[in-house]
Amino acid sequence: MEAVSRAASLDKQINEYWASLLNDAPVEDGDLLKRIVDRAKLLDFRYQSNSKLVNSDMDEILSRLLTLLDNNTNPKDEDALLGLANTETMTMTIKQALNRYWDFTKDKTMNKSENQIRKWRAPRVKAINNFIKVCGNLQVHKVSRDDALTFRDWWISRIEDEKLSETSANKDIIHVKNILQTVCDNEDLNIPIDNIFRKLTLKERFFQSRKPLSSEHINGVLLNPDNHNGLENDLVYFLHAMADTGARSSEITGLEPEDIVLNVPVPYISIKDRPYRPLKTPHSARVIPLVGHSLFAFKKRPNGFTKYRDKTDILSSKLNKYLRSNGLFPSEQHSVYSLRHSFQDRLLAVDAPDRIQAELMGHKFHRPKYGDGGSLEHKYKWMKKIQLLKD
Repeated sequence: MEAVSRAASLDKQINEYWASLLNDAPVEDGDLLKRIVDRAKLLDFRYQSNSKLVNSDMDEILSRLLTLLDNNTNPKDEDALLGLANTETMTMTIKQALNRYWDFTKDKTMNKSENQIRKWRAPRVKAINNFIKVCGNLQVHKVSRDDALTFRDWWISRIEDEKLSETSANKDIIHVKNILQTVCDNEDLNIPIDNIFRKLTLKERFFQSRKPLSSEHINGVLLNPDNHNGLENDLVYFLHAMADTGARSSEITGLEPEDIVLNVPVPYISIKDRPYRPLKTPHSARVIPLVGHSLFAFKKRPNGFTKYRDKTDILSSKLNKYLRSNGLFPSEQHSVYSLRHSFQDRLLAVDAPDRIQAELMGHKFHRPKYGDGGSLEHKYKWMKKIQLLKD
């Protein structure tokens, strides 16, 4: 009975094996690795990488080559028997790369105390955690130039919004690049990390590294429906909302339903400081009239962007990555945050008063502040002059 059972099991394996050979559909990397390892096992061999196999004894190598010469062997078995599939590239994630990095840099922590080792590791762990927060725990071979730019965009937004130092951003970028480069060098992985992270560090002291987008580009390219195939509606409406308010991403995603007022003569959004969602600065609290694209967006999302409330990093990452990978930015110096710079430039172009500019942008007004500021109607007059979507 045991022999019959084993024969049935083997027959099932063989059938599954031949079915896999006929299946040319794309597979995930993890599935592909499992398939290759299973093929080697089915042919009575253990999968070994090519670099390890060349150091095996000649009998082992000859046995594998003779099996491949068998007319019944599928050509795809070369990956399985000769170790041509790069298993490291298929499976290693960013987190796993960090763990391997510690093994490859033991010389950096020799003769250090436990506390010194902790202090050396901490900024590298922080950098990797930040990268994963923005781009996800990607497999190393899938990290792209777009991911690196998205990570830089995220840091620039933080610098501009939170008045942080460019040094912090540069340290993160350098640590992530160095960790991935070290692992790829030691594992002999042919991944162009240096090219992916080229020229990403920010100039210190901060300069406006975000270039504004022209009104023509915003209307004709960024907000052109023909360029939104595959882009979820929330992200499309978010682009519209930001284009004609100039608000920060976190301010838009943080809006509650009561902050969006539509059924009044002058529709508006109210950006408020809340204990559970504080604003970046005291002067960030403000009221912005809705016109053009922003009025369209909030009519579509009258309760706000509930899916991305308190998840601004995810929204920005998705949106920047989509726009970059589809060639919808004029250069690598542009990002979604460029819409805020464009809004500021449009206010300057129509000679809006300094106080109106400060109140619409959420900036500090650098003169003694008297009175209540511009009324909603007064702000609305200037907003109508700069709106991108004309009535």
